[in-house]
Formats: sequence, C-alpha cells, structure tokens
Amino acid sequence: MTLKNIMLTIIVLLISSCGWQLRDAQIVPENLGSLHLSSEDPHSALIRELTRSLELYGVDVVASAADARYSVVIVDFRRTRRTSTINPSARAAEYQLNEDVDFLIVGADGAQLVPLSTASVERVYEFNEQDVLSSDNEERLVKNNMREEIVRQILNRLRLLPTEAAPEPEDQTTQAVQ
Repeated sequence: MTLKNIMLTIIVLLISSCGWQLRDAQIVPENLGSLHLSSEDPHSALIRELTRSLELYGVDVVASAADARYSVVIVDFRRTRRTSTINPSARAAEYQLNEDVDFLIVGADGAQLVPLSTASVERVYEFNEQDVLSSDNEERLVKNNMREEIVRQILNRLRLLPTEAAPEPEDQTTQAVQ
C-alpha cells in the first residue's frame, strides 16, 4: 500500500467517524417508518421513481394506507410543453417543459400533516430539426431529470413531519385494547 493510499484511507475514516456526510445523503428522516403512496395512476413513472427513492432511504412503502404511518397523496400532475424560442425560419428552436405535482401528506388517522404543496420544475432544451432523434433523446433525458427533481422536492417535504416517534398504526390498536 502506498503512502498516498494510506493517507486517503485515514482521511476517509476521519471524515466518516465525525458524522460528516454528503449533502442530501439523508433527506428522509430516519424514523419515518412506513409510508403509502396514493395517486390516480399507481403505476406512473413518478410513483415508481418515488417508491424507488423511498426504499433507497430505508422507508417501507406499503400498499395500503391502513398499514402506513403516513401517506403521500398525489392530488394532481401537470406537464406542459411549449415553444420557448423560434429560429429564423419561424420553427421551434427551443422548447420549455414544465412539470407541477400537487400533493399533501396525511397521518395514519387522516389528519393533514403537510398542507397541499406543489413541487414544480421548469427546463428549456434545444430542438434541432436537422437531428430530430437526438432532440427527442434530449427531451426524454430532460423529462427524467425533471421527475427526479420533483421526487427530491417531495422527499424534502417529508422533513416537515413531526419528529417524535409516533407508534405504528398496528401499535395504536393494541394500545386501545389495553
């Protein structure tokens, strides 16, 4: 092992031992528990990306709201595409894409914990009429990045949830019996 590798290993150990972490490394609170996602289209790309991200952070995404501590309810999803600029031939040179997602977060008892919020993203991309395939690929890539940004905004709102460790819904019924 070279001196450079040893020094790098020591630096990594020191940084990790002091609790330092990359920005956005822990977006979702650790004690979030189970979560249910509710949407008109439960198989949409947004729900799939949100589920994947939540599971990545260790959140148990459940199929039923009755089994969840919290529910994220997607109320509305809007996507628009309009011409942003035109070229000298009066054809589209750039397109503007907008995505807006209205959502709210409710507790197991149905109480609204985070009021109706909107996650929104706007991007502009160039359209080259000489290379339509490349322009279509760029649009798809921009849309994927926009969806990831929407998911990041929704996950950030989960930080506003109460920090006290509320019991899981199953625990509440057992406590009521006692």
